[in-house]
Amino acid sequence: MLKSGNLKLVIVAFVVIISTIIFFVSKSARGSEVEMILFYNPSCHHCHAAIEFLDNKVVPKYPELKITKHNTSTRVGANYYIYYKKKLKFDGNGVPVAVFGDKYEMGFGTEDTTGKTYIQNIEEMFKNLGENNQK
Repeated sequence: MLKSGNLKLVIVAFVVIISTIIFFVSKSARGSEVEMILFYNPSCHHCHAAIEFLDNKVVPKYPELKITKHNTSTRVGANYYIYYKKKLKFDGNGVPVAVFGDKYEMGFGTEDTTGKTYIQNIEEMFKNLGENNQK
């Protein structure tokens, strides 16, 4: 038989475990992940600017955003690039290319130009996710 103090500890642990399970199951059921993809090449200075912007400005502001980076100089990265190029029907072979759902942005200028476009697309993806979760 459990002592009174141990019984309380078991009950609290049980409640915490059940609450955690409910939280993660409901989160995955909502499909709450917003993801952007960045295609880059390590030798590209525009790519480095895009990565720096994402790492230093976007990640702190949108920690729940998943950013997947594909290095196009690798076989896997190049294959993903070709897949998205066909899927989204974009021309050219340049990088960086940022993919926001069914939209994309080629190149990277500055935070004030391309960076603003990245933010607008990210916010639109979150807005769309919120609208879809309300349905």
